[in-house]
Amino acid sequence: MKRNLFTMLSVTLFSAILVTMFISAIVTFLSMEDKSIFFHVWPKNRLVASIVGFFAILTMRPVAIRISDLLSSLIYGKKQKLD
Repeated sequence: MKRNLFTMLSVTLFSAILVTMFISAIVTFLSMEDKSIFFHVWPKNRLVASIVGFFAILTMRPVAIRISDLLSSLIYGKKQKLD
């Protein structure tokens, strides 16, 4: 595996783990009537959210890059190619 691919995959994985940790904690806590079982329910929700988040970030990354390129072209104009 090349270094760039490894870096991209590991950044995606850590992003998914960290972001979903906070999101799943908030959503789980707010949706529970019995808050005392939070730490029994949340780890499972966090694991599922991290797995889904990893693949969602990985598949949506090209779409986000394309939208960002289009937006920056609208705001700043087209990129000039350096030959």
